[in-house]
Amino acid sequence: MDEQARWIRLAAEILNAPLPSIAHELLVEGLMRQTHADVATRIGLTPQDPDALRIRVEAREEVPPREHWPVAAQARAHPLSQYYGTTTDRAPVRLTDLVAAGWGLGEEDHAAMEALGITEHQMTLPCRPKGSDFDGWVVLDEHGFTDDDLSTLTALQPLLVGLDRHVAMFTEVAALRDAPAADAVTLTPRECVVLRLMARGSTAEAIAARLAISPRTVHKHQEHLYRKLRASDRLSAVLAAQRLGLLPVPASGS
Repeated sequence: MDEQARWIRLAAEILNAPLPSIAHELLVEGLMRQTHADVATRIGLTPQDPDALRIRVEAREEVPPREHWPVAAQARAHPLSQYYGTTTDRAPVRLTDLVAAGWGLGEEDHAAMEALGITEHQMTLPCRPKGSDFDGWVVLDEHGFTDDDLSTLTALQPLLVGLDRHVAMFTEVAALRDAPAADAVTLTPRECVVLRLMARGSTAEAIAARLAISPRTVHKHQEHLYRKLRASDRLSAVLAAQRLGLLPVPASGS
């Protein structure tokens, strides 16, 4: 199968994937296979919030430890981000080319790359042409990327950007579809009490003793909560209730 036919088939598989997670995995695999990358990172910087950074790391072997992933300030200071933030270029580029052109790596960049175990062999795939902040993929390979790799990725950019947007919208729509609306969830006073006790880690027996009811009745309340919150277990019910504002979200570190 030639390259064009392979991408047509892969695009069809992504567009027809039954779940956003499958579509995402297909896109990652196609991108990494095309660029022979060891790591592919989806990065999103938000112009409206300088401290916000969306990042997802995919690797063929082991994903680098999350504690070493860059924060927004580090991502903005990186030469790749600086380049797209100060030029109108939105084509793929190699970090090695930018460094050779004078877009130097600072000490913090070198330290962050050393912590992640990566080199300067990085290549971008910008996915959002508008705006000054970088939003797209960065692929990494310890052996580097050839001129052919760069030109092929540039030729594929319109298709890959479209598939990336499809996966993003598919994910958002699925999340809206699966998450109940806050005004659509009505809990009885007793269900609210059971939910709060569940969030504290109380067992069904402990809840029954606290409320002077039978454990069987507690289980019935839990079944109703799972149905209303579209949850499958205690943890997912509590998390759903927190997202909807029905339970307070614990402070970080608590």
